[in-house]
Amino acid sequence: MGKVGDAEQAVPRPAPRTSSRRRCGAAVGKVVNAKCVSVLLLAVGGFISALFLLLHLRASGAIPDDPDILTAEIQAGFILSMPHSQLASQAGTLEKEIYKQIGVPNSMVSVSMRPYTYTNTTYVTFGVLPDPRNTSLGPESMSTLRKSLIQLTLQQLNLSLTPSIFGDPFCLEILGFPGGITVLLPHIDLHQDSIQSIFNITFDSTIHQIKEYLEEMKIELGCTLEQPPDEELFVKLTNTNGSTVAAPVTVQVYIAPIDRSIYLQLYRLKQLAQIITEWNSRNLGLNPSIFGRIRDLKLSPLLQAFIPSCAPSLPPVPTPSLSWPPISEHPKANPYGGVSCPALVKKLNATIPHRKLMRVSSMVISPQLPTQFRRKYISGARSGGTDID
Repeated sequence: MGKVGDAEQAVPRPAPRTSSRRRCGAAVGKVVNAKCVSVLLLAVGGFISALFLLLHLRASGAIPDDPDILTAEIQAGFILSMPHSQLASQAGTLEKEIYKQIGVPNSMVSVSMRPYTYTNTTYVTFGVLPDPRNTSLGPESMSTLRKSLIQLTLQQLNLSLTPSIFGDPFCLEILGFPGGITVLLPHIDLHQDSIQSIFNITFDSTIHQIKEYLEEMKIELGCTLEQPPDEELFVKLTNTNGSTVAAPVTVQVYIAPIDRSIYLQLYRLKQLAQIITEWNSRNLGLNPSIFGRIRDLKLSPLLQAFIPSCAPSLPPVPTPSLSWPPISEHPKANPYGGVSCPALVKKLNATIPHRKLMRVSSMVISPQLPTQFRRKYISGARSGGTDID
């Protein structure tokens, strides 16, 4: 019996299967862990490479400084007389400075910069977005923001940036605003009863273009309407897309006696109704090469009572769309002639005194300007400015 027990003890027993499984699992775990670490390292390396590439592209201006601006409904743009290479890294600072001046509660400013056509200049586009993004700006904030942007466009309010970094901004224009924008020129209180709206017209033009030639419009309309010395003429410009550089624009014309205590007499109202009806087919005396052809003429209810029916409106005449910011067709031969913003020309004239920027032909300043206005522009240019007095 004892021998049998010894024999049983001498027979080797197989190793438990659990230990074999553990060794196999450990080996597999080492392989998996090594692969995970490799994949993780590759992912981190790719992320860092993409981050550096994104920063490089942003600094070089190849992509917008902030992609949020592409979705902003409220946008504006202006020109800085500084090279893009010096400004590319200052996008965050520029956003803060713009927000400080026009920002409204629960909003943020996003900017994009790119080199402009002219040497050492940069074009800046900025958008105003709700913050947080899944919200919306309230009516009061929208009204305040719209007013601020219009004042900046009309230069009633200055966008003051740090001069040592950005210099001075010029040619600010509104590129888009929900609900449209309306600009009144010159600024008056339309709530006065003596200021009468007499008609509306639509142009395939822009607020920017009409603003540049406002005095010509007032003079030509004044002649057509037989405006006496004791009357004033005002215009209200509206673009339903909320842009000062996109067509079309609706022009509402107002007339009022200089003495606000009196009203237009009935004979004058009847005269205006007859004149407007007769001159409809002649573009109301407005130069079509400057303002385009009028369409959708609508007399105010005040004047409609004096005629049987309004004259038929004229069909629109296609006009080339305005690219903004303005770009000269021949920048090498005429590097400044294509700029329709006088402020930029004045600034370049002041900062580069050896250039005689204003000594250009009248055809460059305004190819379509009538002779009498062209003389005024040339006279203004010789005295250091381009504005018509």
